[in-house]
Amino acid sequence: MIQLLPYEQCPEMLWKNGQGVTREIYRSPATDDYAWRISVATIRQDGPFSLFSGYLRNISVLEGEGMYLTVDGEQSALIPPFQATDFSGDSEVSCAIVGGPLLDFNVIYKADTIQATVSWLREGTWTHQQGTQLLFNAGGTLEIDVNGVRQILQHYDSLLISTPAAVSVLSAAPSLFARVILTA
Repeated sequence: MIQLLPYEQCPEMLWKNGQGVTREIYRSPATDDYAWRISVATIRQDGPFSLFSGYLRNISVLEGEGMYLTVDGEQSALIPPFQATDFSGDSEVSCAIVGGPLLDFNVIYKADTIQATVSWLREGTWTHQQGTQLLFNAGGTLEIDVNGVRQILQHYDSLLISTPAAVSVLSAAPSLFARVILTA
């Protein structure tokens, strides 16, 4: 399956702790007991993150100057935009944002059944054989060829690929996208 996921169609929901909002890009399966979920969250002020017991988390700043995470009492160095950072969903986590409200990209996955990697790229050509990959466009219009079919992603759109595929980024303009690989 190859599926375009337009950002404007992603549902918005409150965080589990009620202190922010998230736009859910995709969850698999589409139940409360999902194996993985990818979303974009708005953080308007410093404060705690929701607990996600049994899950691992990966977060990247999309908009804003960056943030500091305090995970189980240990404060991180400044996390700048487009630096993927992992932590346990079981940990007590809070953030201090730099430069006002920010937007972040989140991958949450069950640690015991799923492996996930998040890479920020500007170009690339690769073959995808197994598992699922999601490409999230953080730049301008992004053109991607998947098995000979051209896909156009606007800012913050995503492309879900869960079939073997030859993938090539065609955009000539500067591009920036996340490649999330999820395998069981």
